[in-house]
Amino acid sequence: MNPKIKDPTIRKVRNRGFTPVCYHTDLGYQNGWIYKEDRKRLYIHLVSSGNRRVPKSERRYMVEL
Repeated sequence: MNPKIKDPTIRKVRNRGFTPVCYHTDLGYQNGWIYKEDRKRLYIHLVSSGNRRVPKSERRYMVEL
C-alpha cells in the first residue's frame, strides 16, 4: 500500500480508501491521511513532513475532514 498521492485532495484520498485528517501538532495544524491502523498505532502521511507512526491516543488531536 503506497500512501503517496500526487496532488492530494480529499476526494482522491477517500477514493483510495484512506481517511483524511487535520492533525494538531506542536508545529501547528498539518493535513494528511491515515493509511494504516493497527492495535496500538496509527500510520499517517502528512503532506508537509511525510510518514509518521503515532500512538492511537493521538487521535484526539485529529479532526477527520
